[in-house]
Amino acid sequence: MMTDSSTVQPDFMAPWLMVARQYVARAMREDKLSHAFLIQGQAGLGQRVLAESIAQLVLCENLTTAQSHACGHCASCMLYLSGGHPDVHRVGLVDEKKQISVNDVRELSAELQLKSYRGGAKLGIIDPADAMNLNGMNALLKTLEEPSRNTLLILTCARVDRFPATIASRCQRIKLRVPTRKVALSWLSAQDSNVAWDGLLDLASGAPFAARELAAGGALELDAQMATVPELLTRPNADLVELAERCQGSFPAERFRWLELWVSDRIRKLFVTPSAGSGSAPAVLSTARRRHLQGLYSVLDTLRASQGALRGSANVTLLWEQVLGSLSRELLRVRPVRGR
Repeated sequence: MMTDSSTVQPDFMAPWLMVARQYVARAMREDKLSHAFLIQGQAGLGQRVLAESIAQLVLCENLTTAQSHACGHCASCMLYLSGGHPDVHRVGLVDEKKQISVNDVRELSAELQLKSYRGGAKLGIIDPADAMNLNGMNALLKTLEEPSRNTLLILTCARVDRFPATIASRCQRIKLRVPTRKVALSWLSAQDSNVAWDGLLDLASGAPFAARELAAGGALELDAQMATVPELLTRPNADLVELAERCQGSFPAERFRWLELWVSDRIRKLFVTPSAGSGSAPAVLSTARRRHLQGLYSVLDTLRASQGALRGSANVTLLWEQVLGSLSRELLRVRPVRGR
């Protein structure tokens, strides 16, 4: 799927991407640029943004020793920003497909073997590269083993464990790390100061681009939709089937994540709050409280397994019934224990 590069250009200045871009610029100036990069990190940190930033940087005709970003004004930059640079070839997911076609990978490899249209570098971007199946990765291997002259291949991924060593070992890795909460919230607030970013950043596991996508998609309503679920689970006559249906909707992974955060918060409070009437110090847990903690940790395991199952073809309703059932049993078993 072709991506309009102009849609991500304003995001190039995200502070946690700056170090990687400066590193690539320095490698270019010293003529030590790798033939392939693998940009890896938790989903939502801006892998695609960094890939596009590197592409424009490599293509820029006016890069100086003082710059770590493209000029934005030369003919090559203008072509790039228009989304029509003839020497940039992109491969991604098409429509609702979950895998990148092996034919798309073969076409990319063939394009990179051709002569540059503008006489400069040729670039291939595969985003997300961890969506390639084994056939696609095998098709890419020859390009990595025998790169053509003045060619750069950029792969992005959130699951590096899906790459065989034959692929990963032939790429120079750029590892993106989750920015500090202060940096992330500052950047998000600059995007829109009217949005309550704290909760969205939690749902996005600290990844700012993911938090922004959640806000754009309407996830601000998710907290209100999920907030009544734990209390309903404490009722002996709770209808788990109805609750499972209520929990479904847009942002399925984030809904599981919301409940995971709720359970984690309850665990934290059990550690820091003494048992009612016991007079014990927070560090000394009663037998009942320890058992409750064990039960909640078991619920967390179920929640995390369910989030992993979402990546496949699991029955979402059944996943919710299992999660809600396990949490309901635990909450009903210890109703006197107060949590969130």
